[in-house]
Amino acid sequence: MNYELLSKLSMEEAEKYKNEALILKKRNEILHNEIETLNLKIKKLEEEKQSLEKDIEAYKNALEFKEEKQKEHFTYYS
Repeated sequence: MNYELLSKLSMEEAEKYKNEALILKKRNEILHNEIETLNLKIKKLEEEKQSLEKDIEAYKNALEFKEEKQKEHFTYYS
């Protein structure tokens, strides 16, 4: 009787561990998917940052050009 009870308990425990392993495996897959999604978002943000930095540089150059034109304009009247 003790062997039957021990056998039954060990089978229940094995089933419990099997279920926990499946849950952990699924959780691991979800986390890997989230990591992949976040890496893609990071990549997109980095690309957007580079684009914005180029725009800023273009605006700076345009502003410098405009300021130079204004300085040239005043030198004629001086």
